[in-house]
Amino acid sequence: MKGALFVTGPAGTGKSSFCGALKEWFIKNNMDAAIVNLDPGSEFIPYESDIDVREWISIADIMAEYSLGPNGAQIVASDLIIEHIDRIKNILDELTDYYVIFDTPGQIELFTLRTSSNLIVETLGGKKSMIAFIGDSVISTTPSGHISQKLMYSSVLARFFKPTLYVSNKIDLISEAQLNDIKEWEETPDKLADIFMEEGTPMRKDFFYNILNAFQESGLSNTIIPVSTKNMVGFEDVYSAMALFLSGGEDEDTLYKDD
Repeated sequence: MKGALFVTGPAGTGKSSFCGALKEWFIKNNMDAAIVNLDPGSEFIPYESDIDVREWISIADIMAEYSLGPNGAQIVASDLIIEHIDRIKNILDELTDYYVIFDTPGQIELFTLRTSSNLIVETLGGKKSMIAFIGDSVISTTPSGHISQKLMYSSVLARFFKPTLYVSNKIDLISEAQLNDIKEWEETPDKLADIFMEEGTPMRKDFFYNILNAFQESGLSNTIIPVSTKNMVGFEDVYSAMALFLSGGEDEDTLYKDD
């Protein structure tokens, strides 16, 4: 494969819609793309998957076999993917010229907090792996919502140590002025801190101010890619970020050749 993008984020941010729209964008731009659904618990996915773990893992069967509720079955199911990882990899090995998009479980903790997920990323994507954290632009219109999502984004970075994109989805649901505010907060954390303090209490001030400074000093600010899956906006920037990492300034065809 040319590259692997593992898509994660909080429930309801439009991860699956993003996966389907990104595949559509690749195809429209004459590039091969495939989607792997890694969510055994999804009842509906808004795209045609090329590989779907639901063919081998059933939440209902796990609930019956292990006497578990839906949440417990989801945890077991996310770990059972390991049992089928060689089967998935064998299929992916045939997709030499493809960008592969991995749609991860809808509950972010089922992907980011499970030890098995690191093995899945390394086995299926290896050195060509990237993560896309999908945030909700509507939530980010308030300083507290924006900071909360950036903290989750930071936790993804800490778990996988992979190049990670922050994709702010649903920009079609906010105004241009609100989007400009979000961009300005990324570029000027001091302004975000000042506005955030109007929401918070003095007790929280120093703690979050230090967090915002850490974002700035570590380069985690000014990294948002605004996207609308409805209007197909922003996917050129997603691809550009992927291509920059995958090419590394060299020709794609030679970068990953065996020594």
